[in-house]
Amino acid sequence: MLPASLDFFEHHPHHRAIVFGRIDDCKPYIGSLPPNLTFRSCEGDLPAGLNPARLLRHDYNSAIEAAVQCLANQEADALVSSEHTGVLMTLLHRHSLVHPALERPALVSWVPTARQPVLMLDLGASFSATTEQLLGFAAAGIAIASDRSSRKPRLALLNLGVEANKGPPALHLAAERLAQWSDVDFCGFAEANTIFRGDYDLIITDGFTGNAVIKSAEGTVDLLLSALRQQLGGDLLGKALGWVLGRRLQPLLNQLDPRQSNGALLAGTSLTLIKSHGHADALAFKAAIIRAIEASEGGWSQRVLRRLDPLLVD
Repeated sequence: MLPASLDFFEHHPHHRAIVFGRIDDCKPYIGSLPPNLTFRSCEGDLPAGLNPARLLRHDYNSAIEAAVQCLANQEADALVSSEHTGVLMTLLHRHSLVHPALERPALVSWVPTARQPVLMLDLGASFSATTEQLLGFAAAGIAIASDRSSRKPRLALLNLGVEANKGPPALHLAAERLAQWSDVDFCGFAEANTIFRGDYDLIITDGFTGNAVIKSAEGTVDLLLSALRQQLGGDLLGKALGWVLGRRLQPLLNQLDPRQSNGALLAGTSLTLIKSHGHADALAFKAAIIRAIEASEGGWSQRVLRRLDPLLVD
C-alpha cells in the first residue's frame, strides 16, 4: 500500500497525506517520501484473531488505531485502510456516533456495469436487514448518488425476482415506503443478473446478499479473463489475435475492471473512512485514495447524516 501511496502523492502534489505504520515495515520507503506525504511510526500491532469488540476497551498502539484517532481529531479529512471491516466498524463506534437510523455504518461501494458504476449497499456490514435498515441504506445511497447526478437517482431493491409477490415481508414493506419518496426514481425490484446492465444508479440489499453478489461477479470476471489469456497466449496465431483484440477491448476491460471501483465508504458517522480491498494491488489502492478524496470534497458523510435525519420522524 505504501508504494502505491507514494506514487499517487508524487503525482498529485496538491493533496497531502499521513501514512501510519511500523518503521521496520516501511523503512525502504521512508527516505524517498515526497514532501506532501508524512510518515508516523506506530510500533504496536493488533493481535492475531482479535475480537474487534476488545478495541472498545483496549489500545494496542497499532497503525489503524492511530489513523482513526487522527481522523477523529480532524487532522485529516479522510482515511483509507485495508484493515478488516469489523475492526474499522469498531473503531468508528469508539471515536464517533453512528446515526440512530442505522444500527451500524453501511458499507457503500461502486459496482462496474455496462454503462456507469452502480452504487450498491449494504455490502458486508450486515448479515440481514429489516425494513428500517433497508430504508436507511437507501437514504445513505441517495445522499451520495444525488451528489453525482442532477436527476433523481434510479433505485431498485435486490430480490429473487421482479414479481410483486416474491421476497420476504421486510422487502415488500420497504418497497411500499420507497415508492412514496419524492427524491428518488424507485424502479421496484431487480434481479442479480440485471444489476450489471447499468439501468440503475442504486441497488439496495442486505450485507450478506450484496457481498455474495459482488464476490461472485468478481470471480466470474476473473474466470473469463483467465480463459481468454489461456486461449490467446498459446501459439503465435493466438498471440497475434490477443494483441489485436487487446487493443480493441482495452477500454471495455478498463470499464469492467473491479480494481477501478475499489474503495467502499463506511457511511453513517461524521468520519469519512474508505475501506480498500484487503488484496488490493497498486491500481486498486490508488482508486480507493481517489474515492476518499471525492468523498471528502463532496462532503458525503455529512450529506448522509442529513439525509438519514428524516427517517427518525417517519
